[in-house]
Amino acid sequence: MNLRAPLLALVLACSASLPAALATSGLNPAQARSAAEAIIEGLRRNDSQAIYNLLAPDLQRATTPERIRQRLQLQEPILGSRIKEVLGGADDSTVEADLITAKGTRPLVLVVDDRGRLLGWERDLNDTPIKQVAANFVNALSQGKVVEARGLLSLELQGQLRPQDMLNRWKDLEKLTGTFQRVRGTVVASQGGDQQLVLVTTQFNRLTDNLFVILDASNHIIGIDFPEELKRQDGPVKP
Repeated sequence: MNLRAPLLALVLACSASLPAALATSGLNPAQARSAAEAIIEGLRRNDSQAIYNLLAPDLQRATTPERIRQRLQLQEPILGSRIKEVLGGADDSTVEADLITAKGTRPLVLVVDDRGRLLGWERDLNDTPIKQVAANFVNALSQGKVVEARGLLSLELQGQLRPQDMLNRWKDLEKLTGTFQRVRGTVVASQGGDQQLVLVTTQFNRLTDNLFVILDASNHIIGIDFPEELKRQDGPVKP
């Protein structure tokens, strides 16, 4: 298969309740910090309903509290946290934090909108082999677990692709290949450097082919190639 169109823009987030101060448009640094702290507290308490309540509307439509609960059960317990920096933007804010776990300190970047709702996040994937990242992404997307899949993407790609865009492109792929069956295996074609490439051998009910997953130096996905036919229909999504 000739794959050429990069696709896609979770894990988790959020908290008990949105502070009243965040109801106004445009967060100041203190409000963005408060939103991030609420998100991290939700993670620490494994509160799936609270997390769901603080997701941006597009993400809420792409998941359920039950799916979030299942994902939270797999995370390391959070023993503490520290906000390192708050960066304000025109219509969103980026908060850099450290999560303290029994296995060490894990960096986490959160992007919240002007109401303090979670738009995107980037967690530490340096300890996760790129083959596993690529396979986890394909498996999550094939099951409709868009929030989980988005957590493996770079922040830049998350900002470019709505959750529904991701689902639509996967459905378009299955129109050509048949329904997804399973990931048969992964092969690292290029490792190290700013661009890494993993071929995910994917079995559909009409054919078996390789999906090309491109990752950055921090093991976050920055592109996934789709068939040439989809490129002609939809046009490429540029990272």
